[in-house]
Amino acid sequence: MIKDLVANEVQCASDIEYQFVAQRLIAPDPVISSESDLFFHRTGLAGYNGSAGNFYAIKDAEIRFDSYFNAFPAYLFNLQPDNYVEVCINAVGKCILEFVLVRQGKSWEYLVHMILDADGTNQTVTLPDVSLEGLVYARFIAIEDLTIHSIDYVVNGPVRNDVKLTGVITTFKRDAAVQKTALRLQHYFDANPDLRDDFNLLVIDNGGDTDSIGFDRGRVIKNKNYGGAGGFTRGLLEASDEGRSTHVLFMDDDAIFFPESLRRTMAILRYSADPRLAISGSMITQSHKWRLWEASATFNQRCMPIHNGRDLRKFEEVVATSQTGTFKSRYGGWWDFCFPISSVEKWPFPFFVRGDDVCFSLANDFNIINAPGIVSHQEDFFAKQSPLTVYLDMRYHLVAHLTFKHLELSKKDLKKMMRSYFDRFNDSYHYESAQALILAIEDVMRGARFWEENLDLAQRRAELSALTVNEKLITPLEFMLNETTPHSPKRNSGVWRTVWRKLSLNGHLLPNKFFYTKAVLFPLEMRAQAKGSFRRKKIITFDPGSKTGYICGIDKERYFLNRKKFKSAIGRLLENYNFQIDHYRNNSESMTTRNAWKSRFES
Repeated sequence: MIKDLVANEVQCASDIEYQFVAQRLIAPDPVISSESDLFFHRTGLAGYNGSAGNFYAIKDAEIRFDSYFNAFPAYLFNLQPDNYVEVCINAVGKCILEFVLVRQGKSWEYLVHMILDADGTNQTVTLPDVSLEGLVYARFIAIEDLTIHSIDYVVNGPVRNDVKLTGVITTFKRDAAVQKTALRLQHYFDANPDLRDDFNLLVIDNGGDTDSIGFDRGRVIKNKNYGGAGGFTRGLLEASDEGRSTHVLFMDDDAIFFPESLRRTMAILRYSADPRLAISGSMITQSHKWRLWEASATFNQRCMPIHNGRDLRKFEEVVATSQTGTFKSRYGGWWDFCFPISSVEKWPFPFFVRGDDVCFSLANDFNIINAPGIVSHQEDFFAKQSPLTVYLDMRYHLVAHLTFKHLELSKKDLKKMMRSYFDRFNDSYHYESAQALILAIEDVMRGARFWEENLDLAQRRAELSALTVNEKLITPLEFMLNETTPHSPKRNSGVWRTVWRKLSLNGHLLPNKFFYTKAVLFPLEMRAQAKGSFRRKKIITFDPGSKTGYICGIDKERYFLNRKKFKSAIGRLLENYNFQIDHYRNNSESMTTRNAWKSRFES
């Protein structure tokens, strides 16, 4: 469907009873992301003028907003018959303007094709009354030099929900990061006063150094250090008790995001027909700001990121992420997770950190979606891996499978799952991580009493810190490069070498004469690779950019001692498997209540 018109000086509508700006342009920002293809695409001399703060296209050039941050996800809006979408444009110059509807697996529709003679005043284009089940983007072809100041997608007509949002940040001794986020929010809400009354921020300081923040819609609450689980739960409790908010948004203290994502989150919720709708912000790693790490994830024996690895510079990849559908055991990471307070039936499990977000989503009947442009930039997960994180991860893996009936495993499958994780670390000389995994099994078997007596996890954190020697990150890590060989995924492949690795327990049964003299050099994001470690006396895991890494060496005595301890621990777990299932299913009910958390905070 093509609509041809010539736009004159038409002011943005102001006589509509209900009108909400659902989306505004996001511009590249070197502090957050300056990957231009995530914001716009161009042909010819066009782009973003950072010093002037506007987009431009020189005569005969083209600029398109078919991009991750600036395509409008119309398919996520449950619009009613009385709703319609306008686009308010502020620009200077004459151009051809098109609005295109892109649908996954279907032909594209040209909703609008027009000549726009823009003079710096606000001009509106009403999108035709068709089903907007896809992404909509604007395309400008400059007839003369063109400057674009703003593009606002405005929904007119009745609103389904009055959305009030409380953001919750949990922090511990990261005051600098919290203050940067607060300042970014203050600047955004100063420029977007229409949202001020709909958002407030709670910063839960878990015994750290944050006493105040530079955001006039926020306040700090001092809290006991019960980790992320305790901090976020305290924020949820405060928001629930205050009774002003309909939704809570959990955010990491070190997360880097565009505050415009708050507008987009509230817009989708305003027009949603589903009271259980929750929005999971996606994640992009800071090392590769064009690559999607996940658009939420699913859990079953391991975390499986949805749309992992998609190249968001390519619009076809962005369109692919817009696929809607059901994902079994889906969860939203707490770096950016917005949910309705009214749908919370089970409160978080007291994990301290790690797994609290997984089990919270699994325990509650949220309908979780993700949206293009609602995303947090995070440090790569692999850069955070340590024996402590292995311990934390293995605890929640076991608890989830013991607690949730739809995730229940047979004894054989549970042993296989834990064995695969254990062998990965023990076979690759990460003996400290293997020991941490064994400790996780033992602690889970201690049951509900263990969790209540270790809410701050202080003792375990100290023990695991003392355990971590070889796997501790060192900056700068010094080694002789000519005494290493780079990792190759093809090395030690093939049937014969696979059999040899298996029969020799990845080399731990081989005499020293079979080992290479050179260490293998792994990138930091490829930790604990058993195949690449085979027949190496040492392995070096290293990030050349930060000069950070660590060195592990083969230790046959420690290897076999770990195997003995693992066999004992997993044997005891399986021997009492039915008891553990009953114990966790019965006790998780009482451990994940509002009153249970109030008692913990008051004790």
